[in-house]
Amino acid sequence: MTPESGMKERIFESAFELFSSRGYDKVSLSEIIEKAGVSKGGLFHYFDSKYALGRDCLMWWAQTHMEPAFSEELMKEMDGKDLLTHFIDSMMDLIENETIFTRFFWSIFDEAMRRKEDTGIWMEFLNSYVSMVENIYREMGVKDPRMKAMLLLSNMDGIALYYAMLKESGTEMDIGALKAELIRTYVTFDEEARK
Repeated sequence: MTPESGMKERIFESAFELFSSRGYDKVSLSEIIEKAGVSKGGLFHYFDSKYALGRDCLMWWAQTHMEPAFSEELMKEMDGKDLLTHFIDSMMDLIENETIFTRFFWSIFDEAMRRKEDTGIWMEFLNSYVSMVENIYREMGVKDPRMKAMLLLSNMDGIALYYAMLKESGTEMDIGALKAELIRTYVTFDEEARK
């Protein structure tokens, strides 16, 4: 790792920790600079605004924590149903164990919608996950695989938001039962029975 990439990594790690624990709106760039041990110029060398840092930080986190769970090797080794089950298991584990990520994701996504900018970057990010799941469904011979993928991912987003809200209120949710229902609905379904 070069000193320059090490600095950017420290900025991402510090920003992610602060944004996730306290919320995007409540963290200042000065706090991130102090936590990362970089200068103001060092931070602005990479990011022209707090929003740009938040957006890029989210993309970095997803790339380093989510994408390895869906490597090309894994995609070649498993059949469609096993891949979808693995995907649901991985996402539900993320939802259950990384509620700080959920809080950060929604806060930065909300900021993007308020700004009405970067729609291309966000669509590319979202479409990469939709396309991955769509391709699995297509290989399984599912009628309208894109719609099925969008429904699955929409359900996952809703569960993530609801779970974070319940956890904040001290209420528990049966993640195991949710996983089982998602697998029943989106993996072991009978396409012929639905026609």
